[in-house]
Amino acid sequence: MKKYLLIGVLILIVLISCNLGFSGTLGGGNIYRFGCNTKQLNFYLDSIEKNNISLRTPEDLKKYDDWDKTGYGFLKGKIFYIKNLNDSEMYYVSVIPPMVKTNTAGVAVRSVFRTKEYSLGWKTFEDLSSSEKEEIEEKFKNRVLSQLPLKLLSIDKD
Repeated sequence: MKKYLLIGVLILIVLISCNLGFSGTLGGGNIYRFGCNTKQLNFYLDSIEKNNISLRTPEDLKKYDDWDKTGYGFLKGKIFYIKNLNDSEMYYVSVIPPMVKTNTAGVAVRSVFRTKEYSLGWKTFEDLSSSEKEEIEEKFKNRVLSQLPLKLLSIDKD
C-alpha cells in the first residue's frame, strides 16, 4: 500500500512541476541549420562574439550569466548582447547537434534577458508574445547569423 501511495505522490509532483514550468527544459525559438558540424558552428559563433564588440555582454550585465548555476551549463550556451534604441537584450543561444546522418548543426535562441526595469530578467520563449518572438528572431538573424560565413540551409520553426 505504501508503495502505491509513494508512486502516486511522485506522479502528482511530476505533473504539478511540469504544469508550473519547472519541467527542466528551456524550449527555444527557431533552429537555424547550417552545412557544418557542431564544432565548426561553435567556432564561428565564438568568433562573432570575439570580433564584434557591440555583441559582447557589458560588465554590469555579466552577473546575469548564471546558466551554470541554474543547471543549464551542459548546453554550453553563448550570450549575445543586442543594443536597441530604448533598451537592450541578451540572447542565450545554444548549438543544436546535427540531425542523424547529416552535417547540419543548428543554433537557436533559448532565452532572452530584458534590461528594462519592469521586466528585468531572463524570459523563455513561452513567456513572450508571438510578435515579441518574431522580433527577437529577426534581430538574431540580422545582427548575429548574418555574420556567419556559412550558408543557412533550413529553419526548423518552433
